[in-house]
Amino acid sequence: VFDPFVGLGTTFFVCEQNGRIPYGIEADRQRYEWVRERITTKDHLFCGDSAGLAAFGLPEMDFCITSPPYMPHWHKWNPLYNGDPDYDGYDVYLKRMQEIYGQICQRMKTNAYLVVQADNLTNEKFSPLAWDLGRALSKVMMLEGEIVVNWSEAVESGNRFTQCLVFKNTGG
Repeated sequence: VFDPFVGLGTTFFVCEQNGRIPYGIEADRQRYEWVRERITTKDHLFCGDSAGLAAFGLPEMDFCITSPPYMPHWHKWNPLYNGDPDYDGYDVYLKRMQEIYGQICQRMKTNAYLVVQADNLTNEKFSPLAWDLGRALSKVMMLEGEIVVNWSEAVESGNRFTQCLVFKNTGG
């Protein structure tokens, strides 16, 4: 199971609890260290940029799941480039996500599934992030559908649900 944006390690923890073998990449050094201290598969976690996936020498994967860094369409600060002003803008963010997932598909088995958990953002104003990611990523893998997870109470963002976009790697 591969997670290209490990964050606080949910994928690793669930995989280890369920006998699956996790692999993942986290760009933020503090999060990487925090997760690494708490997992048993330490040599499967890498600190770096998912856009450099080939450098990590990962095995072929059966499944990929993640919640990528979010970016509202009106922001210039791009989380995939740590706010580097040379890479400002939502269009640059979406293009980078395509590039990253194009590389991920090269490490996935043919017909493997990839799940991207994302929300349409509603805090300050509406930003159709989940829809835009669905459109952008469907250029490098096949969008099969979505799973909507309803929360019993609204989370901090105000959302009462989240969307899991389900893709299939048809190229291998």
